[in-house]
Amino acid sequence: MSVWIQAAGLIFTVLVPVCLMLAVSGGWQVIQQRRTVKSRLRAVCGVSSMAKSSSIKSPLFAWGNTAGRLAKVRHVVQDCAERIDALFGKRGQRAVLVGVVLAMGTTGFFSGVLPMMARVVLVFVVPMFGFASVYWLVRSLQMKEFDRNFPQVIGQISRAVAAGISVPQAIAQVPDYQQGLLGHEFGLLRDRLEIGISLKEALSQSSKRLPYSGFHFFTVALILNQENGGQLREVLHSLSRTLHDNSAIKMKIKSLTAEPRMTAVILASLPVILISVMFFKTPTSFAVLTSTEAGHKVLMYVLISMGLGLGIINMLTNVRPR
Repeated sequence: MSVWIQAAGLIFTVLVPVCLMLAVSGGWQVIQQRRTVKSRLRAVCGVSSMAKSSSIKSPLFAWGNTAGRLAKVRHVVQDCAERIDALFGKRGQRAVLVGVVLAMGTTGFFSGVLPMMARVVLVFVVPMFGFASVYWLVRSLQMKEFDRNFPQVIGQISRAVAAGISVPQAIAQVPDYQQGLLGHEFGLLRDRLEIGISLKEALSQSSKRLPYSGFHFFTVALILNQENGGQLREVLHSLSRTLHDNSAIKMKIKSLTAEPRMTAVILASLPVILISVMFFKTPTSFAVLTSTEAGHKVLMYVLISMGLGLGIINMLTNVRPR
């Protein structure tokens, strides 16, 4: 029983730091993307100059107008809640909550022979790791669905506007022909408009649920057209074409970098496979690896080298905005 516990602890020791490093790298890239989008939107709409010259505050650009740490924390919590609701929905949130509770109980049960501090750490780390993995998977699936369907939605709105239909009416037609994520989100947007919420405020709330650069630029195009006028059809057509070209470029980059990414996955799995083989074939060598100082040094070297290698490969093969 103790050998199995050591094996499970070794697997968690190897996998959790590597996955945390990848999660931190992905989170940092998301933050950089959001900063890039915000700077571009400020440059387009002149938010920085407006903030310096007047006290006008726009709901769309609430990130630049928040005052006080408590208010910032409240906005961050609200944005996270909106984002989780957009990703999982009501049923998904309940399923995730049940899964986290079961993971905490299972971890506490199987780690009964460990010291109390180790048990407490595992009870919190394992569910967090599971939630982060599910969050990353659902977010990746949603992003793929958004990139695939959003240019079609923009094209439909552009054609509706060209036919003389107003922007709120064109938005209200989207849930009638679009299913899945965008159909649900545009349905919520239609409901907000029907109860009297302004277009700017409704789009601002939707931007929190869909924090993607394409939707941000779509929001800015509609708000600028509402305030200043212009040829909205041409703007939406150009945006749709740009998003379609960006999606094609991303697919091409993924196909060109498929070999190094697969190589990274294989190289990262080799230490885990070799340690598993060692556990079943030569338990004495496995005990040396887990119970001696030299073995601990070897494990530390494995963790550091795997984390650095996977992080470098991840940064080289990911698409980063400029």
